[in-house]
Amino acid sequence: MRKIGEVLHIGPNNRAIAKVEDLPKIGATIFDIKKKPIGIVLDIFGPVKSPYIEIEVKDQNPKKIVGSPIYVMPKTKNLRGKR
Repeated sequence: MRKIGEVLHIGPNNRAIAKVEDLPKIGATIFDIKKKPIGIVLDIFGPVKSPYIEIEVKDQNPKKIVGSPIYVMPKTKNLRGKR
């Protein structure tokens, strides 16, 4: 797993705002430290040098993730066998 940032606060409709150092792609799944999925990236906004992301949180109580670090899984390489 690769740390990308930290959750700042929770907005309406279970949407979390996080400040990130390393940008994930829109639609990427975001995980907590225990490798439990938190939600998916809906939007990327803010200045290029210090971007923010909006995460649609799947948990019933999203306020417990405020201040916690967030992670993404590294990309898996497409490995092809010999034909």
